Parts: sequence; C-alpha cells; structure tokens
Amino acid sequence: MTIRKILPYLLGLLFLAFLIRQAMGNGDFAVFLEASKLVRSGINPYDKWIPISEGHACLYFYSPLWALLLIPFSSLPNFIPNFLWLLLNAWCTFRILKLLAAYFDYSLLSIKQQNLIIGLTLALSLRFILYNFSLIQVTLFLLWGSLESLRLFRDKKYLPGAMLLAFVINIKILPLILLPYLLYRKEFKGFVLTVVCFVAYIFIPAIVLGWKFNTELLFAWWETINPSNAEHLLETGLGPHSLTALIPVMLTPTAGEISSSRNLMNLSPDSAILIMNCVRLGLILLTFCFIKWPPFTTSKSKFQELHELAYLFLVVPLIFPHQQKYAFVFMIPAVFYISTYLVLLYKRKNAKDQHLFRFLIFLSLLFFILTTLTTDGLIGKQANQWTQHFKLITYGMLVLVIVLIKCNPEKILPQSETSQN
Repeated sequence: MTIRKILPYLLGLLFLAFLIRQAMGNGDFAVFLEASKLVRSGINPYDKWIPISEGHACLYFYSPLWALLLIPFSSLPNFIPNFLWLLLNAWCTFRILKLLAAYFDYSLLSIKQQNLIIGLTLALSLRFILYNFSLIQVTLFLLWGSLESLRLFRDKKYLPGAMLLAFVINIKILPLILLPYLLYRKEFKGFVLTVVCFVAYIFIPAIVLGWKFNTELLFAWWETINPSNAEHLLETGLGPHSLTALIPVMLTPTAGEISSSRNLMNLSPDSAILIMNCVRLGLILLTFCFIKWPPFTTSKSKFQELHELAYLFLVVPLIFPHQQKYAFVFMIPAVFYISTYLVLLYKRKNAKDQHLFRFLIFLSLLFFILTTLTTDGLIGKQANQWTQHFKLITYGMLVLVIVLIKCNPEKILPQSETSQN
C-alpha cells in the first residue's frame, strides 16, 4: 500500500487515540453528569460548586431538561459518556462543514479550491474546536443543531426543525438569537413551532421530577443565567471573553487575577457598564447591515444567507455574558464564509479586487495571531494568561467582524447567483 492510502487510517487511529485520552479526563461533561446525579436525588444543582479536578470546581448553568436527559448516563463510569459525546462532537464538526457547504455551488470551484476552503476553515478555528474537545463541551452540538434546524426549515420540515432548534436553545440559550432572525426572514411557521416546543421542553421534566421540584429548578436556573446579575455585568477574571469581559475593565479600575492595570479610563462601574451595553446594542443593530431591508423577505441568495448567519453566530459569544473560549467555536460559519470569499476573490485579477484581497488577508492574519497564536501550547501558560488578561481573543473576534463587513456577497457572486431565492 502507498503512503497516500495508509495515511487516512493512521490519521484515524491518531484521532481515536486523541478522543480516548480526552475522555479519560474530567471536562465540563463531568459537571453535567454530577448535576444529573443531584437532580436524580432530588437536589437543586444550581447552588452547588461541582468539583471536576483538584482545586477546580464549576457551577451548573444548563437546563433542568439537559440534566434529566443525562440521568441514564450518570451511573456509568465517566469515560463512557465522555467518549460517546466526543464521538458526537466529531460527527457534529463534520456535519457543520457539510451544512455550510450547501450555501454555495461548490461545483464552480476545483477540488483543490474546495480543499483549500476546508483547510482554511479548520486552521482558523482549530484552537476553539480542540478546546471544545478537551473540555468535552456542548457548543459544537449547539452550532450543529442550529444549522441543521435551519436546513430542515428550508426543506419545509418544520416540526423536526422546531424541535431541534428549541432543544439546543433549551440546553443553552445562545441560539436564541435565531428566533428574531426567523421572523425577519418570514419563517413564521418555524418561529411559532420553535416557541411552542421550547415551552414544552420547559415543563416536560415535571412529568418525571414533579411540578414543584421542576419549578424550583427553573427559578434557580434563571437566577443563575440572568444577565442582570452583578457577576455578569463586570467580569474581571481570566476565563471570560466577551464585551462584558473587555469593555468595563478598559474603562474602570478592576482587580483581575493578574495585577497589571488594563484600564484606559477611570469611569465609575455604572458608566462603564452603560457604555458596554451601548456597544452591545451597536453590534446588534449592525445585524441590519447584513440582513438588509425590508423585513419579512427571503435572502437574495444562499450565499447572502450564509453571510447573515456568519455574523449572527459570530456576535453570539460577544454579546452574551459569561462566555468562555469554547463559545467562540460559533465563529466557524464566519471563517468558512470568509475562506470561500477569499478563494473567489483571488481568482479576480483587477487591481481593486486584488487590493481588497490583500487587505482581507492582512486582517485575517491579525485575527489568527490574536485568537490562535496566543494559545498556551505555542507561547506557554504564563504568556497565555497575559493574553487572556488583556482579552486578545475578543479583539480578534472584533477584527473578524470587520472582515465580514468587507466581504459583501453581492460584489463577489455572478448575477445569476445573487438573483436566486
């Protein structure tokens, strides 16, 4: 056998070994399993610090339904559910790329160009994909469920699409941003059915847990994730990365885990939080630059829709509080879209397009440096902590917003493509 034939098997074995090694650890899935054990015993998990390793414990931020569904797995050795979930994560990653590829006629590109798009997408998002695997997180599942539900809506399969979208929103509210998008894009049936399914998922656990205990869990869940909580307004630690973790600490003195000052101004906390909310509102309003006017119409093309969704998913971890690095795997649609745009733009030889291409490459490299080359595996743990202290990942994501703005789909596609509904 030639090296080319053996290589896929070797890579498969290495990936399997990687999954086994990660499954032997205690990622965030251990928190989910411990929370399900507490729920099984009739104990509220939302006010308990759940230990996952020596000197490290986490709170449970996810829904009662999610804890209930994991009860059958909570009596197994952690390795088994960990490994099964990692396998699902691997499938979700593959499926996400397939779903994104459906937004453009890639038969217009050569196999080499198609592989280049996939390679660029994986390279630009690899840090966050691997971080989701190492923590055994749910974010890849949330992204897959969101994209899959949109595909089901396009195929007029409204009930399964609504059930899936409502489920991923129930697990963690990040995909909630798709509900106003469905309304704006005239997917009224999908919107209504998703809301109905979400309400049903809220109360279904009462069948098993009883009305009183389920109500207690729902109130405790809301108290935990309420964005108006003080801990969600001013986040000073190394872990969080979002506007909430970036802007207030730039505008008011704070005591972080590293003593070095990072504030440019000395405003009051209330003033800093007000400015942060204004910037957050600005990013939300910027959505209209992508989805265009008027409302209640469909996108001009699938590629235009991908441009819209790329921005929506990208801003999710920026505008929501208490976001960790793994949440930025939501940027995969953005880097997939940008990678496709760069390949299409490179084929054009006029000076204006080549100037834009060089500018986008520069910004993409800056994004890559801020978000990927700052990982501790490359620069060491101590230097990485400094990058987290100054929130370089969040800056990188804001750079990516600029790239998306410059990548106008109407200026890159043939007229025949942009006129397709």
